[in-house]
Amino acid sequence: MSRYYTQVTMGQTGGRPGQLAVGSTAPDFELTDANGGLHRLSDALARGPVALIFYKSECPTCQFTFPYIQKIVEKAGSGVTVWGVSEDDVAETRRFAAQYGITFDILIDEYPYPVSASFGLEFVPGIFLIQPDGKVSVSDFGFTKAGLNQIAGFEFFTASDGLPARRPG
Repeated sequence: MSRYYTQVTMGQTGGRPGQLAVGSTAPDFELTDANGGLHRLSDALARGPVALIFYKSECPTCQFTFPYIQKIVEKAGSGVTVWGVSEDDVAETRRFAAQYGITFDILIDEYPYPVSASFGLEFVPGIFLIQPDGKVSVSDFGFTKAGLNQIAGFEFFTASDGLPARRPG
């Protein structure tokens, strides 16, 4: 078992292991960001779709993925709210954001990671796109061009960009 593995709880996944599926209703939650600001999923969904990218700072695939998410945010503008969801403490979360130039909000899911568990997270990065009606339209993990293109809403990654189509978390 990889040290980047996140313990799964069975409650939100219907008693079976696995990440919350496309078409499922995302559980509402409230978390603080690295600066102490409070964020509630249902409030953000009232303004439009929300992308959630769960991560651990020590995960190499997360380190690879987050700079691309930042570029997507810069290019895509404000059509989708993007939140990183950190499974690290505040100091480590701030260090990660500074190291990788992250400017979007990063929320803290403190141990024992109740929000991560409610999404059935097994691997990081865990990637979700939630529509304003609360339904999950993207549920993926690792670095994945297809999933990140859906978050972007346009073809950010192409077949000829020299990047792998997928890199497991």
